[in-house]
Amino acid sequence: MSETQSVKLPEQLPKFLTVPEVAALLRLSERTVYDMVSQRRIPFRKAGDRTLFDRDEILEWTRPQA
Repeated sequence: MSETQSVKLPEQLPKFLTVPEVAALLRLSERTVYDMVSQRRIPFRKAGDRTLFDRDEILEWTRPQA
């Protein structure tokens, strides 16, 4: 990781995340995130032609189910 690049904690992220932000958070490629959206395997919202993700929903979605 370069000196200019920093890791953000989940609570430091904006309320709504973009595809690149979700990809970085989940350590996936952007293509994989788009594939998951098209297969409806990840919670998302559409705002016009933009695909957005609610930060809290994504964090909850990544938690193991009891």
